[in-house]
Amino acid sequence: MADRLDLTAFGFTPTEGWIYEVLLTGGPGTGYTIARSAGLARANVYAALEGLVQKGAARMEEGRPRRFRPEPPRTLLARLSDRQGEAIDRLGEQLVALTVPDTPTLVELSSSRGAVQLMGHEIARAEREVLLIAPPEGCLALAPHLRRAVVAGLELVLASTGTVALENIVVDVIAPADWPGEPVVLVVDGRAALVGSRDGDRFSGHFGSGIAFVAAARMAFHGLRGGLEHG
Repeated sequence: MADRLDLTAFGFTPTEGWIYEVLLTGGPGTGYTIARSAGLARANVYAALEGLVQKGAARMEEGRPRRFRPEPPRTLLARLSDRQGEAIDRLGEQLVALTVPDTPTLVELSSSRGAVQLMGHEIARAEREVLLIAPPEGCLALAPHLRRAVVAGLELVLASTGTVALENIVVDVIAPADWPGEPVVLVVDGRAALVGSRDGDRFSGHFGSGIAFVAAARMAFHGLRGGLEHG
């Protein structure tokens, strides 16, 4: 049970997660065959299958009897990432609209994907300046937000640990630095910053809005960018 696929954090029920796993490992099937493979009552399985179809994790094939096929994991990941990005953007707009005292924050981050989503959200909110150092993959993932910043006339200074081809956007390449893994630094308008490192698939870092943290992030940015391989 502990090793079962857990999709509950993304709006799926435990049964839906289990049935999606059964579909992936056992292949397409009818509600009857899937129920037998899952060891669950058919009524529960049909309800889970309908939920998977509605949430984009499975599809129902034409013909009789009805057969259900899982969406590939990459497809599901892409859909979940897109939905989460939209949800975070909507939440950000709602939170910004609320009038609350401005309290400095410091949040620990441990997810590369989450860090990229957070950086995209902050870049989208930028009004004057964006300073960014990120691995090539991170720069590419943030490309739509970076292009909008250019169109908006913001001051945009980018650097990466490798060559990045972004049309009409200059990305400097920095030399290897005394940093744990690949450096990730973002400063937005002097009001918020992210400092972290990526080591393979692992990410660790912090996001904060305290003036000392933002100032330290700015110094780290300029210190790292000072070691350019070429401009």
